[in-house]
Amino acid sequence: MGWWRLARRGSLFLLVAIGISLLSLVALAQKERDDRFCVACHLHEEKFDRFRAPAAKDLASAHHRAKTSVRCIDCHGGADLGMRLRVWTVAGLDTVRFLVGRYGEPDHMRLPLRDQECKQCHEPILSPTRRASLRKDAFHVLREHRDIKYRCVACHTGHTLGEARFQFVDSDRVAPICRDCHKE
Repeated sequence: MGWWRLARRGSLFLLVAIGISLLSLVALAQKERDDRFCVACHLHEEKFDRFRAPAAKDLASAHHRAKTSVRCIDCHGGADLGMRLRVWTVAGLDTVRFLVGRYGEPDHMRLPLRDQECKQCHEPILSPTRRASLRKDAFHVLREHRDIKYRCVACHTGHTLGEARFQFVDSDRVAPICRDCHKE
């Protein structure tokens, strides 16, 4: 077999592999828009039930109540192409692990949410209307807090049970952060 024939076969194989990969990504992009698809592998039935409940019990369900088109992938899919590709890579590796019987439910997020994911919808952090509706001593209203460099998820956890009147912020989680500056 000549080198020309080998090169043609190799090129054909490469084109088929690229085509299958692209079709897989298109199919994945369609499937991941269905929250039940996410829950099928990640075993978050309890969180999913809360997410769809009539009354918000955590920040994720409050987002869904405010705008029913909010889906798992909207927060967990990556706000930019780089993170999106990383999410798809992790999803692909998880799929392979599942198919070969080596998948275990993760005990932490391998790709933690960044501020960019929150800022897809919350930029600026508070709209002028929202800022005006808050108490004057609310954290994000105070000018002194605008330069603090904590990630959004340090205080705002999406799936932690909480109370709407406190914007689902867990005081046990936030108090140590506050004490970094406010020793009292």
